[in-house]
Amino acid sequence: MTQAHGGGWIPVRKDFVDPATRCHARGASRRHHGFPDGRAYILRDAAGHEYPFGEDCARAALAQPGLLGLVPDYTERDMVPRAAWPEPAPGPRRRDPAQARAAEHAAAIRYLVLRMEKVAAVPRVQPTVRFPALEDVYAQYQRSGDIAPAQVRRILAIERSPSTPPRLRAINLLDVYTAHVKLQRLIAASTSVDNIRFLRSLHDWLARHLVLTAGQLAAAGIAMHPQAFTSAGIWGPEAEPPAAAGRFQSGTLF
Repeated sequence: MTQAHGGGWIPVRKDFVDPATRCHARGASRRHHGFPDGRAYILRDAAGHEYPFGEDCARAALAQPGLLGLVPDYTERDMVPRAAWPEPAPGPRRRDPAQARAAEHAAAIRYLVLRMEKVAAVPRVQPTVRFPALEDVYAQYQRSGDIAPAQVRRILAIERSPSTPPRLRAINLLDVYTAHVKLQRLIAASTSVDNIRFLRSLHDWLARHLVLTAGQLAAAGIAMHPQAFTSAGIWGPEAEPPAAAGRFQSGTLF
């Protein structure tokens, strides 16, 4: 197993990677495996460099494998096969205060990075995504790689504020980021000019409106979380998400 220089690995996040990316660790075969599902854990070494790891390899690299469950997960709204779902908990348990704080810390970082970096960097995305009030916190996070408890509370208060539009809340931004990644992959893999044109028009729509209908997802062939783009309020007050249509013609947005 590859080790960090002069110290251990630090888990940073779970994120999408190019499926052709190779794991930084070597498995039993002494080969670097790939990421066919396009998801990886990102670990940082003592020199500050980040590398992708598969889950088993990441657990083997960490002195405390349980820390993987505390990192921001940017792949949460991807389609995960039912066979890979975790076993349901035996019953409701009171969350440990330390675990609750860790979960809020990860949620705050994820929202900060989604709003100021990942979704903000989507080409032609609407300018309301990047929030000026978070610029100072984001700059500090870029320098240190962490945020203080007071900043956690501030970020979560912004995300939960009634003045924050539903399309700019965490779950919908996760949906936008996931759909963006999937569309970019489809565009890169397509050899049809008409299909590329359609996918790009869909991507532009996503960037402008921060939503896609079930029909649009189906037309593009995008598999996502079954509740993608169904967060409360994103289609308007008391509005239901548009239902998926039967069959779509290429180039049709609705």
